[in-house]
Amino acid sequence: MDWGVGRRFTSMLGGALLLSLTLGALDAGAWWDEKWQYRKKVSFDTTAKGANITGNLAQVPVLVRLHSGNFTFENAKEDGSDIRFVGSDDKTPLKFHLEKFDRGQGIALFWVKAPQISGASAQDHVWLYYGNSAAVAASDPGGTYDTPQALVLHFSEKDGPPRDATAYANHGAEFGGKLGTPSIIGSGATFAAAGQRLVIKRSPSLTLSKGFTFSAWVKPASAGSGRILSWDDGAQSLVVGLEGGAAYARVGTAVTGKSSPLTPGAWTHLAVTAEPGKKVVVYLNGAEAVSASLGGDIPSPAAELSVGDALAGGSPFTGDMDEVQLAATVRPASWIAAAFAGQGQDGKLTAVAEEEAGQGGGGGETMRMLKIIAASVTFDGWLVIILCTSMLIMATFVFISKYRILRRMKKANAAFLEDFNDLHDPLDLDVERDDLDDSSLFRIYRAGYNQIFAWAEKHAAGKEDVALPPSAVNIFRAAMERASSEETKKLSAWMIVLTLSISGGPFWGLLGTVWGVMNTFAGLAAAGEANLAAIAPGVASALACTLFGLFVAIPSLFAYSILGVQMKNLNAETRHFVEEFHLRVEGFHGEG
Repeated sequence: MDWGVGRRFTSMLGGALLLSLTLGALDAGAWWDEKWQYRKKVSFDTTAKGANITGNLAQVPVLVRLHSGNFTFENAKEDGSDIRFVGSDDKTPLKFHLEKFDRGQGIALFWVKAPQISGASAQDHVWLYYGNSAAVAASDPGGTYDTPQALVLHFSEKDGPPRDATAYANHGAEFGGKLGTPSIIGSGATFAAAGQRLVIKRSPSLTLSKGFTFSAWVKPASAGSGRILSWDDGAQSLVVGLEGGAAYARVGTAVTGKSSPLTPGAWTHLAVTAEPGKKVVVYLNGAEAVSASLGGDIPSPAAELSVGDALAGGSPFTGDMDEVQLAATVRPASWIAAAFAGQGQDGKLTAVAEEEAGQGGGGGETMRMLKIIAASVTFDGWLVIILCTSMLIMATFVFISKYRILRRMKKANAAFLEDFNDLHDPLDLDVERDDLDDSSLFRIYRAGYNQIFAWAEKHAAGKEDVALPPSAVNIFRAAMERASSEETKKLSAWMIVLTLSISGGPFWGLLGTVWGVMNTFAGLAAAGEANLAAIAPGVASALACTLFGLFVAIPSLFAYSILGVQMKNLNAETRHFVEEFHLRVEGFHGEG
């Protein structure tokens, strides 16, 4: 390992560590309102490991699921009325509303208006605050949605027609289905027979002339046909439905093809967008399924909207439904993908972090104590701490470097052995291959190979008729043993850093502690008086040195053990290969 590169890396890592600690301290010190005792970070992941969304989104309602595994319900009010959501700046309260909060079951569902969610990023987040017994409910369903969002049905009611969560109050006028069905998001609605439709009266907010976006979670009972959304007056219509279990959309005269069939008894996120003069698109589980050109305008039938069947009946959807939404705008594909990823059971869009406590909890007290200790550390104590930190940084660099080398070597060795085991003649492998440069076994093979053909050239023997006497075989074996030793030395290089960190870190810490205690008592002797208040800061400062010594030794011990096991396995593999190669060459090219 190049020492110059190591010093540059150490400097960069040290700077990054200092910056991280500084930013962490600033972030830990920031607190939206001291009346709230606890908070959690709710992060949004749109990378390939998360929701896999590339487009940027703004002012998008996001579902935040809380359960006993990621939220301590005992720290919030019994009805969840103290819960607040704050922007990533930790200053701006966000609009949100509560769909469900069941402390007994340990389940809560909140819809939050996220200011922004960047594509292919895991940096965006909001803060969830709770733990204020004096707080009153601040749920704002209407404010959670933007102006074009005309209808949102959560189906969270226990009885009566489902109610619209938007400010437009497009509540159900008639409903023949069943509420309270366990659903993908809390409770849903069941449509089990003809006539069990949901009727929504026309209103100015349901004007869709500029385009629309419809979405719903559906769980068909069978691979049948039926209308999920129907706006039809006989002369013009707008329909989203199933035919033979496959989804389709009809907007005026534009009709899409049929998608792949939906799985009966399974939840599917179904969405449709229609933009006048462009096209109608049907999405299944966040991905485009089928589409059709839309040459004319969006129809505006002189009839009421119907969910679950045609208004006049005759086209019933049989199954369960949840989270029906209708917006008077065309949402981008990334919006629909985010809805699927954020609302589904997998929860790939959102992640709820660990609980943090403010001044009312243990987190603030811990930070205060750490600040007191840091202020008490003497100059010689800081020297020991800096030395220990430097050792930890170096040990980290060695571990990362060695781990990456071993990982590449293991992969390359596997590829080499696969080719080697397929050889009839053990000397048939091309030693000029570049793709095996990371393989230690290949380098040992090349050393033995070169030794054999150096001997063959001296004795004017070709590759096909090489016949090695015992002395040549012994020389060949010695060349491989020498190459194996070189590989072992390269692997062991700089491992001394980990060894010194394990053994030396605690002793440096102990030295700082002993020196600090000596200085503390020397100061007391000079002052001529002693009390606990005078002793405590000095002792705490001295013990900080031991703490940093252990911070060096413990991770280094784990790192050394991890590398040691991998190197031991690699050495065993090397010995086996040397023995096998020797025997195969002796058997194939040995005399007699």
